[in-house]
Amino acid sequence: MKNTLRLSALSIAVLSATAFAEVKIDSNLAQQMITVGSKGTVSTLVYLNDQVDIKELSDSITQANMRFQDRHQLVVETLQSIAAVSQQDILSEIESLQQNESIITINPYWISNVIRIDASPSVINHLAKRNDVLHIYLNYPIELVAPISTGPVGEGSSSRGGPEQGLIAIRADEAWNMGYTGEGVLVATLDTGVEGSHEALASRWAGLRPEYAGHPEWAFLDPYTNNNSFPFDSGSHGTHTMGTVCGGAPGNSVGVAPNAHWITSAGIDRGSIAETVADSIQTFQWFLDPDGNSLTSWDVPRVCSNSWGLTSGHGYPDCDETFWTYLDALEAGGCVVLFSAGNEGSSGLRRPGDRATD
Repeated sequence: MKNTLRLSALSIAVLSATAFAEVKIDSNLAQQMITVGSKGTVSTLVYLNDQVDIKELSDSITQANMRFQDRHQLVVETLQSIAAVSQQDILSEIESLQQNESIITINPYWISNVIRIDASPSVINHLAKRNDVLHIYLNYPIELVAPISTGPVGEGSSSRGGPEQGLIAIRADEAWNMGYTGEGVLVATLDTGVEGSHEALASRWAGLRPEYAGHPEWAFLDPYTNNNSFPFDSGSHGTHTMGTVCGGAPGNSVGVAPNAHWITSAGIDRGSIAETVADSIQTFQWFLDPDGNSLTSWDVPRVCSNSWGLTSGHGYPDCDETFWTYLDALEAGGCVVLFSAGNEGSSGLRRPGDRATD
């Protein structure tokens, strides 16, 4: 049964290819190419024609009622197989072009069949003519959804010294009383990082567990510097959001799942660094297989919380679908993905938090 499903998944992936689709360069990318000029470079995401149909794959997993470990293996290996085969030719050409053209960065990904390439406009125009290239997008910036202050809790509030009002509102305290505290569950966030020594979180960083011995990079990702040793927070937002997810002992239970273990990626709003879509792609790919072994699933988070987004100011239209393939791939592998609705009030939701599928 398992081998049959794996072959079926590969068939779904191959059938989803659109080898003769018209190639389009994103309009914002085209403008950026003009701005940087012939001697400049621009950061891009090159999407190839062969893409796994994640919905079909996910539906087949549901019909087969697959275990978490089996679905993880099937999703990872299907995605990796399609990317490995279809990226060979274009990567070879990019390497050849690198000898005479300005190419700074080459990062291939498999969670979606896409390659990040930071290069001169001439290289981008050359790649756009290839039959195996579907679209080329600008590698846009992203930013966190900053918290806003609503003032202190009223003097008469019953939550002083106990769960915060938000936890009571979602009835988290009732779930704790029923025994659901996150015990035995691995959670994840993509944010500014997490202060690994914070008293409400330190004891439950997954990197301290015996199975992670010698491999802190399975529990903390820094996609910018690759300093994947001990969790840090470049700001404070990531520690705040992880506290909302699972902040707990030895302090008060301030998180929804105070007994859960956590992993995190420090990929958003790194000081003056304009963080990019590619950082998130790398993170979602890491969440799907942190230890790089498709045969194991204990390292894969069961839920991933996000408090960041893209706005129209970044060049993204409402309900833009750029991230959908990555989120769907992660969920097909067994991880639930959550996004903050944001603190913008009447200005609307950011992308991809504005996604509606029904």
